[in-house]
Amino acid sequence: MTPQIERHLKANMTMKKRNIMIANFLGGLAWGLGTVIGATIVAAVVISLLNYFNFVPGFDQITNQLPKR
Repeated sequence: MTPQIERHLKANMTMKKRNIMIANFLGGLAWGLGTVIGATIVAAVVISLLNYFNFVPGFDQITNQLPKR
């Protein structure tokens, strides 16, 4: 085992279980939020490209019915 791994394990042994659970929960929330935001951006880019190249027939009619800002 490397010294870096040993230091990490020793640091975790001194932490309270509650603090570890809170840190893992917050890390999971951040990971999930980042995943949703990233997937939304990718989907928006893909849909925009498909619309730009008129790949989906009738897509213009759907977007024209949406309220304009």
